Amino acid sequence: MKWVLTVLALAVSALLAFAEERPQGLMWNRSGLPATNPLQIKTNTGADYFLLLQDTSTGDAVLAAYVRGGTFFRVLVPPGRFELAFGSGETWQGEADAFGPETQWFVLDPALEFRSSAARREGHLIDLRNLTQVEIRGLADCQRRELDPESLRLPKLEYPKPNDGPQRLETGQAPKYSVRSRICD
Repeated sequence: MKWVLTVLALAVSALLAFAEERPQGLMWNRSGLPATNPLQIKTNTGADYFLLLQDTSTGDAVLAAYVRGGTFFRVLVPPGRFELAFGSGETWQGEADAFGPETQWFVLDPALEFRSSAARREGHLIDLRNLTQVEIRGLADCQRRELDPESLRLPKLEYPKPNDGPQRLETGQAPKYSVRSRICD
């Protein structure tokens, strides 16, 4: 019986040696653009996903991310039109092999548009909890600039003393703003 447990332990060790540590979140962004648009994905426990965003005009993969099944996932992606390709499985084998020969691949149809403006970052919420009816909804972050009232204060003026010659009086600085983001419709 001991030799069976020893063989089993060696087999598990060998499998773990081939499996890589599961990544989490953004793996890389090769678009050359800043990642500003929200992408949120809902999944079930039991299967993880390897996500590739492919530029529809070039076919190039521009972003890769790893989604752990059943956990909250949100990543920022660059603006553009992308096909989203998902590889799904249980034991991560690394980027080149995904989940090994058991990887199940699918591509969302249609391609999704991610847009940005000064006040709004448009993205998507994808629900993969029922793969026979994948739900895709719009998701946006709105940004609002808030004025810092302290930045409007004029500096204290010091009046020149007689016989000091001409003095340059300073004017107020440019107003300062902070940016607040929130999820919007």
